[in-house]
Amino acid sequence: MFTPGQLFNTAQIVQTPAMPESLANPAPFYIEFGRNKPGKEGANIFIRNEYRQVNWMNYQQFVQDYIRNNPEWGLYTTAFQYSTSDPYTADLRGDFFIDFDDEEDIKKAQEDALKIIQHLTISPNYKIPVNMIRVYFSGKKGIHVIVPFRCFGVEWHPHLDKVYKIMAEELMPFAPNKTLDMKVYERRRLFRLPGSKHPSTGSYKVPMELKHLLAKSESDIQQLSKEPQYGAWIQYDNPRPILEAQRYFSLCEQKFIHRFKKVFSKSGEDQTLDFDPPCYEEMIENGPVKGSRNHIASMLVAFWRQRGISEQDAWDMLVDWNNGSLTERELQTLFRSNFKGRYVYGCNSIKLHANCPATCRDDCKFFKTT
Repeated sequence: MFTPGQLFNTAQIVQTPAMPESLANPAPFYIEFGRNKPGKEGANIFIRNEYRQVNWMNYQQFVQDYIRNNPEWGLYTTAFQYSTSDPYTADLRGDFFIDFDDEEDIKKAQEDALKIIQHLTISPNYKIPVNMIRVYFSGKKGIHVIVPFRCFGVEWHPHLDKVYKIMAEELMPFAPNKTLDMKVYERRRLFRLPGSKHPSTGSYKVPMELKHLLAKSESDIQQLSKEPQYGAWIQYDNPRPILEAQRYFSLCEQKFIHRFKKVFSKSGEDQTLDFDPPCYEEMIENGPVKGSRNHIASMLVAFWRQRGISEQDAWDMLVDWNNGSLTERELQTLFRSNFKGRYVYGCNSIKLHANCPATCRDDCKFFKTT
């Protein structure tokens, strides 16, 4: 959640009699930017929560300006767009993204990506035309495969991250090298911006032709991606609804409802915390940690309550974070206890499970002298 002062106010276009309303007043949506820069002695500066209100006409310009204004940073944006200014409760819109990573051997990620692309094109669950699928080299050791959301006949969706996660889970058997990253399916996930430079390799995130996905070695790809405009010539088909993909998306929606959806109150309490401390972002990012799962889950529930998140949305977020680690009974017990119990955890508890950057202490409402 963020305040209007954090947003860029976009200039409204003057409507002419012949101009459709959708062009004269394009509907706004919200995105988040993030950036990192390696520091001295292995330290890393990471900044996020840089929210912008944009629309379909000025979105690309905002992206290009962000890249141009931060040339020495690794740059990211959220995988999803938000329908409102609250990223925790907004409906989501975004392409189906599949991330393949292998820190030791990028060839394994390339092989898995190619097998998944083949499945996406021939499977009766998808039948996606190959020229609609976009492939990117991340700039380091990763391959990103992107399927446009319009192929699934979906626009805004309240649980798009969770439906995509189910779809990705069902793709895992087709990635034998096990490089498919399942931790990326969360509503505030940041992805590296296409055209931005990876600060540790000097390579850019660039589109790749399918013929290069296996034919090129890691050194070849690294060399090609030193040019930020590499792949600009690649032509893609305009996205359109695909009947098979639409049906499969609907099926995965039903699986989500059956697996995860429990009914809680849609009301929340007054917000007592108006920002996301880095320590909590770290605990969310790391997911369930064996030996600490219950403690971290309890703290997250209390944190979301303080952020003014409704009981229903907090439960959905907890299920997403848990990723099947704790049983449903355990999860419901600690959830009800911490949401209804109005617990507040201070730094003495938090620092046992997450780092506390000294830079946040002056304005962090969790900070307590130890």
